[in-house]
Amino acid sequence: MQLLTSVSPLSPPLIGLARRNISRHLLSVVVTAMAAMAAIAISLVAWNLATQRRFAAAEMAITVRAIAAALDQQLLVTTSALEALAATMVVDGDPERLYRVAQAVKDKHSHWSHVTLRDADGSVVFSTKVPYGTSVPTIADIGPELAEAMTTGQPQISGLLYGPIANEHVGAVLVPIQAKDSKRYALIAAVTTSKWETLLREQPIPDGWVAGIIDRNGVVVARTRAAEQFVGKPAPGWVRKAIQTAPTGQATGPALEGEPLSLVFSRSKVSGWAVAFAAPASVFEDPLRRSLWSAAAISVLALGCASLLVLRYARRLSRSVTGLVQVAEALQTPGAALPPPPPINLEELASVYDTMRNTSVLLRRAEDQRIMSMRELQHRVKNDLQAILSLLALEGGQAKSEETIRILEELQGRVEALRLVHSRLYEASQVGVVELGDYLVELCANAVALHGRNLAGGIALRTSVDHVYVDHNTAVSLGLIANEFITNSAKHAFPQGSGTITLALLVAKPGEIHLRLSDNGVGLPPERMRSSGLELIAMLAEQVGAESAWTTSPQTSLRLLLHTGGAGQAS
Repeated sequence: MQLLTSVSPLSPPLIGLARRNISRHLLSVVVTAMAAMAAIAISLVAWNLATQRRFAAAEMAITVRAIAAALDQQLLVTTSALEALAATMVVDGDPERLYRVAQAVKDKHSHWSHVTLRDADGSVVFSTKVPYGTSVPTIADIGPELAEAMTTGQPQISGLLYGPIANEHVGAVLVPIQAKDSKRYALIAAVTTSKWETLLREQPIPDGWVAGIIDRNGVVVARTRAAEQFVGKPAPGWVRKAIQTAPTGQATGPALEGEPLSLVFSRSKVSGWAVAFAAPASVFEDPLRRSLWSAAAISVLALGCASLLVLRYARRLSRSVTGLVQVAEALQTPGAALPPPPPINLEELASVYDTMRNTSVLLRRAEDQRIMSMRELQHRVKNDLQAILSLLALEGGQAKSEETIRILEELQGRVEALRLVHSRLYEASQVGVVELGDYLVELCANAVALHGRNLAGGIALRTSVDHVYVDHNTAVSLGLIANEFITNSAKHAFPQGSGTITLALLVAKPGEIHLRLSDNGVGLPPERMRSSGLELIAMLAEQVGAESAWTTSPQTSLRLLLHTGGAGQAS
Protein backbone atom coordinates (compact mmCIF):
# COMPACT_ATOMS: atom_id res chain seq x y z
CA MET A 1 0.00 0.00 0.00
CA GLN A 2 1.39 3.41 -1.12
CA LEU A 3 1.65 5.99 1.59
CA LEU A 4 0.78 9.58 0.61
CA THR A 5 1.96 12.47 2.69
CA SER A 6 0.27 15.83 2.30
CA VAL A 7 2.19 19.09 1.86
CA SER A 8 1.13 21.87 4.14
CA PRO A 9 0.36 25.15 2.35
CA LEU A 10 2.57 28.22 2.83
CA SER A 11 1.59 30.45 5.69
CA PRO A 12 -0.26 33.73 4.91
CA PRO A 13 2.72 35.92 6.08
CA LEU A 14 5.00 34.27 3.51
CA ILE A 15 2.40 34.78 0.72
CA GLY A 16 2.00 38.45 1.72
CA LEU A 17 5.77 38.99 1.72
CA ALA A 18 6.09 37.51 -1.78
CA ARG A 19 3.25 39.69 -3.03
CA ARG A 20 4.84 42.88 -1.63
CA ASN A 21 8.25 42.07 -3.11
CA ILE A 22 6.80 41.40 -6.57
CA SER A 23 4.63 44.53 -6.44
CA ARG A 24 7.58 46.73 -5.38
CA HIS A 25 9.87 45.51 -8.16
CA LEU A 26 7.19 45.70 -10.88
CA LEU A 27 6.10 49.15 -9.74
CA SER A 28 9.68 50.48 -9.81
CA VAL A 29 10.15 49.20 -13.36
CA VAL A 30 6.77 50.47 -14.63
CA VAL A 31 6.97 53.85 -12.89
CA THR A 32 10.47 54.47 -14.29
CA ALA A 33 9.42 53.50 -17.80
CA MET A 34 6.18 55.51 -17.68
CA ALA A 35 7.95 58.59 -16.27
CA ALA A 36 10.54 58.41 -19.06
CA MET A 37 7.80 58.05 -21.68
CA ALA A 38 5.93 61.00 -20.17
CA ALA A 39 9.08 63.14 -20.24
CA ILE A 40 9.74 62.17 -23.87
CA ALA A 41 6.12 62.84 -24.86
CA ILE A 42 6.14 66.27 -23.20
CA SER A 43 9.49 67.10 -24.79
CA LEU A 44 8.21 66.03 -28.21
CA VAL A 45 5.09 68.17 -27.78
CA ALA A 46 7.18 71.20 -26.79
CA TRP A 47 9.66 70.62 -29.64
CA ASN A 48 6.88 70.16 -32.18
CA LEU A 49 5.14 73.38 -31.17
CA ALA A 50 8.45 75.26 -31.10
CA THR A 51 9.18 74.03 -34.63
CA GLN A 52 5.75 75.14 -35.80
CA ARG A 53 6.35 78.54 -34.18
CA ARG A 54 9.65 78.97 -36.01
CA PHE A 55 8.01 77.93 -39.26
CA ALA A 56 5.17 80.43 -38.70
CA ALA A 57 7.71 83.18 -37.94
CA ALA A 58 9.56 82.35 -41.18
CA GLU A 59 6.31 82.54 -43.15
CA MET A 60 5.52 85.88 -41.46
CA ALA A 61 8.96 87.16 -42.50
CA ILE A 62 8.30 86.17 -46.12
CA THR A 63 4.91 87.90 -46.00
CA VAL A 64 6.28 91.11 -44.51
CA ARG A 65 9.09 91.25 -47.09
CA ALA A 66 6.50 90.80 -49.85
CA ILE A 67 4.39 93.66 -48.43
CA ALA A 68 7.51 95.87 -48.16
CA ALA A 69 8.35 95.08 -51.80
CA ALA A 70 4.79 95.98 -52.82
CA LEU A 71 5.07 99.25 -50.84
CA ASP A 72 8.32 100.08 -52.64
CA GLN A 73 6.70 99.30 -55.97
CA GLN A 74 3.78 101.65 -55.28
CA LEU A 75 6.13 104.45 -54.20
CA LEU A 76 8.24 103.96 -57.33
CA VAL A 77 5.10 104.11 -59.50
CA THR A 78 4.12 107.40 -57.82
CA THR A 79 7.65 108.77 -58.27
CA SER A 80 7.67 107.74 -61.94
CA ALA A 81 4.35 109.49 -62.54
CA LEU A 82 5.70 112.70 -60.97
CA GLU A 83 8.92 112.49 -62.98
CA ALA A 84 6.92 112.15 -66.18
CA LEU A 85 4.87 115.17 -65.13
CA ALA A 86 8.04 117.09 -64.31
CA ALA A 87 9.27 116.57 -67.87
CA THR A 88 6.41 118.81 -69.02
CA MET A 89 7.74 121.65 -66.86
CA VAL A 90 11.28 121.15 -68.16
CA VAL A 91 10.18 121.34 -71.80
CA ASP A 92 7.39 123.92 -71.58
CA GLY A 93 8.12 126.01 -68.48
CA ASP A 94 4.51 127.24 -68.22
CA PRO A 95 3.19 126.61 -64.64
CA GLU A 96 -0.44 127.10 -65.68
CA ARG A 97 -0.17 124.44 -68.38
CA LEU A 98 1.60 122.17 -65.91
CA TYR A 99 -1.31 122.79 -63.51
CA ARG A 100 -3.79 121.44 -66.07
CA VAL A 101 -1.61 118.42 -66.85
CA ALA A 102 -1.12 117.76 -63.13
CA GLN A 103 -4.88 117.95 -62.59
CA ALA A 104 -5.39 115.31 -65.29
CA VAL A 105 -2.67 113.04 -63.86
CA LYS A 106 -4.04 113.42 -60.34
CA ASP A 107 -7.53 112.38 -61.51
CA LYS A 108 -6.05 109.09 -62.73
CA HIS A 109 -4.68 108.27 -59.27
CA SER A 110 -7.60 107.79 -56.93
CA HIS A 111 -5.45 107.86 -53.80
CA TRP A 112 -3.75 111.19 -54.59
CA SER A 113 -5.25 114.07 -52.64
CA HIS A 114 -3.61 116.79 -54.73
CA VAL A 115 -0.45 117.79 -56.58
CA THR A 116 1.47 120.88 -55.47
CA LEU A 117 4.29 122.84 -57.15
CA ARG A 118 6.66 124.68 -54.82
CA ASP A 119 9.67 126.80 -55.60
CA ALA A 120 13.09 126.41 -53.98
CA ASP A 121 12.04 128.67 -51.08
CA GLY A 122 9.03 126.49 -50.29
CA SER A 123 6.42 128.90 -51.62
CA VAL A 124 3.42 127.30 -53.30
CA VAL A 125 3.14 128.05 -57.04
CA PHE A 126 -0.10 126.10 -57.42
CA SER A 127 -2.09 123.25 -55.86
CA THR A 128 -4.61 121.16 -57.77
CA LYS A 129 -6.81 121.33 -54.67
CA VAL A 130 -7.72 124.95 -55.54
CA PRO A 131 -8.13 126.83 -58.86
CA TYR A 132 -4.95 128.08 -60.48
CA GLY A 133 -3.89 131.46 -59.18
CA THR A 134 -5.70 131.02 -55.86
CA SER A 135 -3.41 131.54 -52.87
CA VAL A 136 -2.87 128.68 -50.42
CA PRO A 137 -2.49 130.25 -46.97
CA THR A 138 -1.60 127.11 -44.97
CA ILE A 139 0.81 124.43 -46.14
CA ALA A 140 2.40 121.36 -44.58
CA ASP A 141 5.94 121.65 -43.25
CA ILE A 142 8.13 119.49 -45.48
CA GLY A 143 11.14 121.77 -45.32
CA PRO A 144 13.76 119.05 -44.64
CA GLU A 145 12.53 116.87 -47.48
CA LEU A 146 12.32 119.88 -49.84
CA ALA A 147 15.86 120.96 -48.95
CA GLU A 148 17.15 117.42 -49.44
CA ALA A 149 15.47 117.14 -52.85
CA MET A 150 16.93 120.47 -53.97
CA THR A 151 20.39 119.55 -52.71
CA THR A 152 20.62 116.01 -54.07
CA GLY A 153 18.35 116.30 -57.10
CA GLN A 154 16.76 112.99 -56.07
CA PRO A 155 13.10 112.22 -55.25
CA GLN A 156 12.24 112.27 -51.54
CA ILE A 157 9.45 110.71 -49.50
CA SER A 158 8.27 112.37 -46.30
CA GLY A 159 6.96 110.78 -43.16
CA LEU A 160 3.25 110.85 -42.36
CA LEU A 161 1.99 114.42 -41.91
CA TYR A 162 -1.33 116.18 -41.58
CA GLY A 163 -1.93 118.12 -44.76
CA PRO A 164 -3.88 121.35 -44.24
CA ILE A 165 -4.73 121.41 -47.95
CA ALA A 166 -5.88 117.77 -48.01
CA ASN A 167 -7.42 118.12 -44.52
CA GLU A 168 -6.26 114.58 -43.70
CA HIS A 169 -3.13 112.51 -43.10
CA VAL A 170 -0.98 112.12 -46.20
CA GLY A 171 2.47 111.08 -47.29
CA ALA A 172 4.31 113.48 -49.59
CA VAL A 173 6.36 112.28 -52.58
CA LEU A 174 8.70 115.02 -53.87
CA VAL A 175 10.42 115.20 -57.27
CA PRO A 176 12.84 118.11 -57.96
CA ILE A 177 12.54 120.07 -61.26
CA GLN A 178 14.80 122.50 -63.04
CA ALA A 179 12.50 124.48 -65.30
CA LYS A 180 13.24 125.83 -68.74
CA ASP A 181 14.17 129.20 -67.25
CA SER A 182 16.67 127.42 -64.88
CA LYS A 183 14.47 128.04 -61.84
CA ARG A 184 14.25 125.11 -59.43
CA TYR A 185 10.95 123.71 -58.22
CA ALA A 186 9.62 120.63 -56.47
CA LEU A 187 6.59 118.73 -57.69
CA ILE A 188 4.78 117.13 -54.74
CA ALA A 189 2.06 114.46 -54.71
CA ALA A 190 0.10 114.18 -51.46
CA VAL A 191 -0.90 110.49 -51.19
CA THR A 192 -3.65 109.64 -48.70
CA THR A 193 -3.28 106.84 -46.18
CA SER A 194 -6.12 104.96 -47.87
CA LYS A 195 -3.59 103.83 -50.50
CA TRP A 196 -1.50 102.02 -47.88
CA GLU A 197 -4.57 100.72 -46.05
CA THR A 198 -5.76 99.21 -49.34
CA LEU A 199 -2.34 97.58 -49.78
CA LEU A 200 -2.60 95.99 -46.31
CA ARG A 201 -6.21 94.86 -46.77
CA GLU A 202 -5.18 93.00 -49.93
CA GLN A 203 -2.92 90.73 -47.85
CA PRO A 204 -4.21 87.40 -46.41
CA ILE A 205 -4.12 88.40 -42.73
CA PRO A 206 -5.77 85.98 -40.24
CA ASP A 207 -8.40 87.23 -37.82
CA GLY A 208 -6.93 88.80 -34.72
CA TRP A 209 -3.57 89.50 -36.39
CA VAL A 210 -2.52 93.05 -37.29
CA ALA A 211 -0.36 94.54 -40.04
CA GLY A 212 0.82 98.12 -40.22
CA ILE A 213 3.14 100.60 -41.90
CA ILE A 214 5.30 102.94 -39.78
CA ASP A 215 7.24 105.93 -41.11
CA ARG A 216 10.85 106.89 -40.32
CA ASN A 217 9.71 108.89 -37.30
CA GLY A 218 7.86 105.95 -35.76
CA VAL A 219 4.38 107.28 -36.65
CA VAL A 220 1.67 104.84 -37.76
CA VAL A 221 0.94 105.41 -41.48
CA ALA A 222 -1.61 102.60 -42.00
CA ARG A 223 -3.05 99.78 -39.93
CA THR A 224 -5.43 96.91 -40.57
CA ARG A 225 -7.08 97.23 -37.14
CA ALA A 226 -8.51 100.41 -35.57
CA ALA A 227 -6.86 102.56 -38.25
CA GLU A 228 -9.09 105.55 -37.54
CA GLN A 229 -7.94 105.47 -33.90
CA PHE A 230 -4.19 104.99 -34.28
CA VAL A 231 -3.12 106.33 -37.72
CA GLY A 232 -1.04 109.45 -37.17
CA LYS A 233 -0.05 108.44 -33.65
CA PRO A 234 3.35 107.12 -32.53
CA ALA A 235 3.85 103.36 -32.58
CA PRO A 236 4.67 101.65 -29.25
CA GLY A 237 8.16 102.42 -27.96
CA TRP A 238 9.38 98.85 -28.30
CA VAL A 239 8.30 98.82 -31.96
CA ARG A 240 10.08 102.11 -32.72
CA LYS A 241 13.23 100.86 -31.01
CA ALA A 242 13.17 97.59 -33.00
CA ILE A 243 12.67 99.17 -36.45
CA GLN A 244 15.34 101.80 -35.79
CA THR A 245 17.85 99.14 -34.74
CA ALA A 246 17.75 96.85 -37.80
CA PRO A 247 16.21 96.78 -41.30
CA THR A 248 14.47 93.45 -40.58
CA GLY A 249 13.83 91.41 -37.47
CA GLN A 250 11.43 90.25 -34.79
CA ALA A 251 10.24 91.75 -31.51
CA THR A 252 7.62 91.17 -28.83
CA GLY A 253 5.65 93.60 -26.71
CA PRO A 254 2.19 95.08 -26.07
CA ALA A 255 0.09 96.43 -28.94
CA LEU A 256 -1.47 99.89 -28.90
CA GLU A 257 -4.61 98.17 -27.60
CA GLY A 258 -2.56 96.55 -24.83
CA GLU A 259 -2.49 92.89 -25.87
CA PRO A 260 0.89 91.11 -26.16
CA LEU A 261 2.13 90.73 -29.74
CA SER A 262 4.84 88.80 -31.55
CA LEU A 263 6.00 91.05 -34.40
CA VAL A 264 8.05 90.66 -37.60
CA PHE A 265 9.13 93.77 -39.54
CA SER A 266 11.00 94.81 -42.68
CA ARG A 267 12.13 98.32 -43.63
CA SER A 268 11.46 99.76 -47.10
CA LYS A 269 14.63 100.69 -49.01
CA VAL A 270 12.78 103.35 -51.02
CA SER A 271 11.06 105.31 -48.25
CA GLY A 272 12.65 104.13 -45.01
CA TRP A 273 9.18 103.19 -43.79
CA ALA A 274 8.78 99.86 -41.98
CA VAL A 275 6.17 97.19 -42.65
CA ALA A 276 5.17 95.26 -39.52
CA PHE A 277 3.17 92.02 -39.26
CA ALA A 278 2.15 90.89 -35.78
CA ALA A 279 0.29 87.96 -34.26
CA PRO A 280 -1.16 87.81 -30.74
CA ALA A 281 1.33 86.09 -28.44
CA SER A 282 -1.50 83.81 -27.35
CA VAL A 283 -1.50 82.26 -30.84
CA PHE A 284 1.85 80.67 -29.99
CA GLU A 285 1.77 80.43 -26.19
CA ASP A 286 -1.75 79.10 -25.53
CA PRO A 287 -1.38 75.94 -27.68
CA LEU A 288 1.96 75.22 -26.01
CA ARG A 289 0.51 75.69 -22.53
CA ARG A 290 -2.58 73.58 -23.28
CA SER A 291 -0.55 70.83 -24.91
CA LEU A 292 1.92 70.65 -22.03
CA TRP A 293 -0.84 70.52 -19.42
CA SER A 294 -2.71 67.91 -21.44
CA ALA A 295 0.43 65.82 -21.88
CA ALA A 296 1.18 66.07 -18.15
CA ALA A 297 -2.40 65.17 -17.16
CA ILE A 298 -2.52 62.24 -19.56
CA SER A 299 0.86 61.05 -18.30
CA VAL A 300 -0.28 61.19 -14.65
CA LEU A 301 -3.53 59.42 -15.51
CA ALA A 302 -1.67 56.77 -17.48
CA LEU A 303 0.79 56.31 -14.60
CA GLY A 304 -2.05 55.85 -12.11
CA CYS A 305 -3.86 53.32 -14.28
CA ALA A 306 -0.62 51.45 -14.90
CA SER A 307 0.06 51.26 -11.15
CA LEU A 308 -3.37 49.76 -10.49
CA LEU A 309 -2.82 47.22 -13.26
CA VAL A 310 0.62 46.35 -11.86
CA LEU A 311 -0.80 45.80 -8.39
CA ARG A 312 -3.52 43.57 -9.77
CA TYR A 313 -1.05 41.68 -11.94
CA ALA A 314 1.38 41.37 -9.01
CA ARG A 315 -1.37 39.80 -6.92
CA ARG A 316 -2.15 37.24 -9.59
CA LEU A 317 1.55 36.65 -10.26
CA SER A 318 2.25 36.17 -6.55
CA ARG A 319 -0.38 33.45 -6.46
CA SER A 320 1.34 31.72 -9.35
CA VAL A 321 4.76 32.10 -7.72
CA THR A 322 3.58 30.79 -4.34
CA GLY A 323 1.89 27.91 -6.12
CA LEU A 324 5.15 27.09 -7.89
CA VAL A 325 6.96 27.30 -4.54
CA GLN A 326 4.51 24.80 -3.08
CA VAL A 327 5.09 22.49 -6.06
CA ALA A 328 8.89 22.84 -5.65
CA GLU A 329 8.65 22.05 -1.94
CA ALA A 330 6.38 19.12 -2.67
CA LEU A 331 8.94 17.67 -5.04
CA GLN A 332 11.45 17.61 -2.18
CA THR A 333 9.30 15.09 -0.31
CA PRO A 334 9.22 11.68 -2.02
CA GLY A 335 5.71 10.36 -2.28
CA ALA A 336 4.10 13.58 -1.28
CA ALA A 337 0.92 14.55 -3.02
CA LEU A 338 1.49 17.39 -5.46
CA PRO A 339 -0.71 20.46 -5.19
CA PRO A 340 -2.87 21.47 -8.12
CA PRO A 341 -1.07 23.39 -10.96
CA PRO A 342 -0.65 27.08 -10.16
CA PRO A 343 -2.93 29.54 -12.03
CA ILE A 344 -0.34 30.92 -14.50
CA ASN A 345 -1.92 33.54 -16.83
CA LEU A 346 0.02 35.95 -19.16
CA GLU A 347 -2.93 37.89 -20.59
CA GLU A 348 -1.77 41.03 -18.79
CA LEU A 349 1.59 40.92 -20.60
CA ALA A 350 -0.19 40.65 -23.94
CA SER A 351 -2.41 43.57 -22.91
CA VAL A 352 0.67 45.70 -22.12
CA TYR A 353 2.19 44.87 -25.50
CA ASP A 354 -1.08 45.73 -27.25
CA THR A 355 -1.28 49.01 -25.33
CA MET A 356 2.25 50.01 -26.33
CA ARG A 357 1.60 49.03 -29.93
CA ASN A 358 -1.60 51.07 -30.00
CA THR A 359 0.22 54.04 -28.46
CA SER A 360 2.91 53.84 -31.15
CA VAL A 361 0.23 53.75 -33.86
CA LEU A 362 -1.45 56.83 -32.40
CA LEU A 363 1.83 58.76 -32.20
CA ARG A 364 2.67 57.80 -35.78
CA ARG A 365 -0.78 58.87 -36.91
CA ALA A 366 -0.37 62.24 -35.16
CA GLU A 367 3.04 62.78 -36.80
CA ASP A 368 1.65 61.83 -40.22
CA GLN A 369 -1.18 64.29 -39.69
CA ARG A 370 1.31 67.04 -38.81
CA ILE A 371 3.41 66.36 -41.91
CA MET A 372 0.27 66.20 -44.06
CA SER A 373 -0.91 69.55 -42.67
CA MET A 374 2.46 71.17 -43.42
CA ARG A 375 2.47 69.76 -46.94
CA GLU A 376 -1.10 70.97 -47.44
CA LEU A 377 0.02 74.44 -46.36
CA GLN A 378 2.88 74.36 -48.89
CA HIS A 379 0.48 73.17 -51.57
CA ARG A 380 -1.98 75.98 -50.91
CA VAL A 381 0.76 78.62 -50.90
CA LYS A 382 2.07 77.20 -54.18
CA ASN A 383 -1.42 77.38 -55.72
CA ASP A 384 -1.90 80.96 -54.48
CA LEU A 385 1.43 81.98 -56.02
CA GLN A 386 0.45 80.24 -59.27
CA ALA A 387 -2.75 82.28 -59.29
CA ILE A 388 -0.70 85.46 -58.80
CA LEU A 389 1.53 84.41 -61.73
CA SER A 390 -1.55 83.92 -63.90
CA LEU A 391 -2.86 87.37 -62.97
CA LEU A 392 0.53 88.95 -63.73
CA ALA A 393 0.65 87.17 -67.09
CA LEU A 394 -2.90 88.35 -67.87
CA GLU A 395 -2.04 91.95 -66.96
CA GLY A 396 1.16 91.73 -68.99
CA GLY A 397 -0.77 90.57 -72.02
CA GLN A 398 -3.13 93.54 -71.75
CA ALA A 399 -0.51 96.18 -70.90
CA LYS A 400 0.46 98.66 -73.60
CA SER A 401 3.46 100.32 -71.95
CA GLU A 402 6.81 98.60 -72.41
CA GLU A 403 7.84 99.76 -68.93
CA THR A 404 4.71 98.16 -67.44
CA ILE A 405 5.37 94.93 -69.33
CA ARG A 406 8.98 94.94 -68.09
CA ILE A 407 7.92 95.46 -64.49
CA LEU A 408 5.29 92.72 -64.71
CA GLU A 409 7.82 90.30 -66.23
CA GLU A 410 10.27 91.03 -63.40
CA LEU A 411 7.50 90.40 -60.88
CA GLN A 412 6.63 87.14 -62.64
CA GLY A 413 10.24 85.99 -62.29
CA ARG A 414 10.34 86.79 -58.58
CA VAL A 415 6.98 85.21 -57.81
CA GLU A 416 8.02 82.15 -59.84
CA ALA A 417 11.06 81.77 -57.57
CA LEU A 418 8.77 81.67 -54.54
CA ARG A 419 6.29 79.33 -56.23
CA LEU A 420 8.97 76.83 -57.15
CA VAL A 421 10.29 76.76 -53.58
CA HIS A 422 6.85 75.93 -52.20
CA SER A 423 6.34 73.37 -54.96
CA ARG A 424 9.62 71.71 -53.98
CA LEU A 425 8.73 71.85 -50.29
CA TYR A 426 5.43 70.14 -51.07
CA GLU A 427 7.17 67.37 -53.05
CA ALA A 428 10.18 66.90 -50.74
CA SER A 429 10.57 63.77 -48.65
CA GLN A 430 11.85 65.89 -45.76
CA VAL A 431 9.75 68.69 -44.33
CA GLY A 432 11.21 72.20 -44.59
CA VAL A 433 14.17 71.51 -46.95
CA VAL A 434 14.63 71.94 -50.71
CA GLU A 435 16.98 70.18 -53.15
CA LEU A 436 18.82 73.26 -54.42
CA GLY A 437 20.32 71.94 -57.66
CA ASP A 438 17.13 70.82 -59.41
CA TYR A 439 15.29 73.88 -58.04
CA LEU A 440 17.79 76.33 -59.57
CA VAL A 441 17.84 74.45 -62.88
CA GLU A 442 14.05 74.61 -63.20
CA LEU A 443 13.93 78.23 -62.04
CA CYS A 444 16.63 79.35 -64.49
CA ALA A 445 14.98 77.45 -67.34
CA ASN A 446 11.67 79.21 -66.64
CA ALA A 447 13.37 82.61 -66.34
CA VAL A 448 15.28 82.10 -69.59
CA ALA A 449 12.06 81.08 -71.34
CA LEU A 450 10.25 84.15 -69.95
CA HIS A 451 12.87 86.77 -70.81
CA GLY A 452 14.47 85.08 -73.82
CA ARG A 453 11.31 85.31 -75.88
CA ASN A 454 11.99 89.03 -76.35
CA LEU A 455 15.33 88.31 -78.10
CA ALA A 456 15.49 87.35 -81.74
CA GLY A 457 17.95 84.50 -81.25
CA GLY A 458 16.77 83.50 -77.78
CA ILE A 459 18.91 82.59 -74.77
CA ALA A 460 20.60 79.24 -74.26
CA LEU A 461 21.04 77.85 -70.75
CA ARG A 462 23.96 75.64 -69.66
CA THR A 463 23.86 73.98 -66.26
CA SER A 464 26.18 71.93 -64.10
CA VAL A 465 24.85 71.33 -60.61
CA ASP A 466 25.51 69.14 -57.62
CA HIS A 467 22.59 68.04 -55.50
CA VAL A 468 22.43 69.60 -52.05
CA TYR A 469 19.62 70.20 -49.56
CA VAL A 470 19.15 73.61 -47.94
CA ASP A 471 16.43 75.25 -45.86
CA HIS A 472 13.67 77.04 -47.70
CA ASN A 473 14.85 80.56 -46.71
CA THR A 474 18.23 79.94 -48.34
CA ALA A 475 16.54 78.45 -51.43
CA VAL A 476 14.26 81.51 -51.77
CA SER A 477 17.16 83.98 -51.55
CA LEU A 478 19.39 82.07 -54.02
CA GLY A 479 16.45 81.61 -56.40
CA LEU A 480 15.71 85.34 -56.38
CA ILE A 481 19.42 86.07 -56.99
CA ALA A 482 19.43 83.74 -60.02
CA ASN A 483 16.23 85.33 -61.33
CA GLU A 484 17.63 88.87 -60.96
CA PHE A 485 20.87 87.88 -62.74
CA ILE A 486 18.98 86.35 -65.69
CA THR A 487 16.63 89.34 -65.86
CA ASN A 488 19.62 91.73 -65.93
CA SER A 489 21.42 89.67 -68.59
CA ALA A 490 18.33 89.40 -70.81
CA LYS A 491 17.84 93.19 -70.66
CA HIS A 492 21.41 94.39 -71.15
CA ALA A 493 23.92 91.64 -72.01
CA PHE A 494 22.79 90.57 -75.49
CA PRO A 495 22.33 93.55 -77.83
CA GLN A 496 23.10 91.20 -80.71
CA GLY A 497 19.85 89.33 -79.98
CA SER A 498 21.10 86.03 -78.57
CA GLY A 499 23.43 84.61 -75.95
CA THR A 500 24.16 81.95 -73.36
CA ILE A 501 23.72 81.97 -69.59
CA THR A 502 25.62 79.43 -67.46
CA LEU A 503 24.58 78.08 -64.05
CA ALA A 504 27.11 76.11 -61.98
CA LEU A 505 26.49 74.75 -58.47
CA LEU A 506 29.34 72.94 -56.72
CA VAL A 507 29.55 71.43 -53.24
CA ALA A 508 33.31 71.52 -52.66
CA LYS A 509 33.00 70.04 -49.17
CA PRO A 510 30.21 69.54 -46.63
CA GLY A 511 28.76 72.87 -45.54
CA GLU A 512 30.37 74.90 -48.39
CA ILE A 513 28.38 75.73 -51.53
CA HIS A 514 29.80 77.51 -54.61
CA LEU A 515 27.28 79.10 -56.99
CA ARG A 516 28.34 80.76 -60.25
CA LEU A 517 26.10 82.61 -62.72
CA SER A 518 27.59 84.02 -65.92
CA ASP A 519 26.70 85.15 -69.43
CA ASN A 520 28.68 85.61 -72.64
CA GLY A 521 27.31 89.08 -73.25
CA VAL A 522 28.91 92.50 -73.55
CA GLY A 523 29.83 92.87 -69.87
CA LEU A 524 28.54 95.14 -67.10
CA PRO A 525 29.34 98.88 -67.29
CA PRO A 526 30.42 100.49 -63.98
CA GLU A 527 27.46 102.89 -64.02
CA ARG A 528 25.02 99.97 -63.79
CA MET A 529 26.62 98.43 -60.69
CA ARG A 530 24.21 100.48 -58.51
CA SER A 531 21.02 99.41 -60.29
CA SER A 532 18.10 98.23 -58.18
CA GLY A 533 18.46 94.65 -59.44
CA LEU A 534 22.13 94.41 -58.41
CA GLU A 535 21.37 96.04 -55.06
CA LEU A 536 18.66 93.40 -54.53
CA ILE A 537 21.22 90.67 -55.32
CA ALA A 538 23.62 92.16 -52.75
CA MET A 539 20.85 92.36 -50.14
CA LEU A 540 19.77 88.74 -50.72
CA ALA A 541 23.38 87.49 -50.59
CA GLU A 542 23.85 89.32 -47.29
CA GLN A 543 20.67 87.77 -45.89
CA VAL A 544 22.00 84.23 -46.35
CA GLY A 545 25.55 85.15 -45.34
CA ALA A 546 27.02 84.51 -48.80
CA GLU A 547 30.28 86.06 -50.02
CA SER A 548 29.76 87.56 -53.50
CA ALA A 549 32.28 88.49 -56.19
CA TRP A 550 31.50 90.13 -59.57
CA THR A 551 33.43 89.94 -62.83
CA THR A 552 32.15 92.63 -65.21
CA SER A 553 34.50 92.51 -68.18
CA PRO A 554 34.73 91.18 -70.81
CA GLN A 555 31.69 89.16 -69.70
CA THR A 556 29.53 89.29 -66.60
CA SER A 557 29.94 86.66 -63.88
CA LEU A 558 28.68 86.40 -60.30
CA ARG A 559 30.27 84.00 -57.81
CA LEU A 560 28.71 83.21 -54.43
CA LEU A 561 30.34 81.28 -51.60
CA LEU A 562 27.83 80.09 -49.01
CA HIS A 563 28.78 78.47 -45.71
CA THR A 564 25.79 76.46 -44.50
CA GLY A 565 27.33 74.74 -41.46
CA GLY A 566 25.30 71.58 -40.94
CA ALA A 567 22.29 72.83 -42.91
CA GLY A 568 23.48 71.97 -46.42
CA GLN A 569 23.67 68.22 -46.96
CA ALA A 570 24.85 66.83 -50.27
CA SER A 571 22.86 63.92 -51.59
